[in-house]
Amino acid sequence: MKRTEFTYGQLDKVLRSLGFSSHLLEKDPPPTRVYKHDSGALLMFPPFPEGDKVYGYHMVMTQVTLDNFGIADPTVFAEKLRKAG
Repeated sequence: MKRTEFTYGQLDKVLRSLGFSSHLLEKDPPPTRVYKHDSGALLMFPPFPEGDKVYGYHMVMTQVTLDNFGIADPTVFAEKLRKAG
């Protein structure tokens, strides 16, 4: 699977700056990192180490969710990721 140039740590930082809260669900295997936004947007990923590169399909899912919920358009999101590095 293809990975992006950005890390899960950068993605976490950007999502939190956009108003997402985050928690780790450990009850049901496998563990899941859940991001929730007041708009109703919900993102879920496996709890990868912060230094791991983001899978391409996780990035696309994030971009589409942010755009669909009016949180950030793809250009703004991409710029925030670059700055989070």
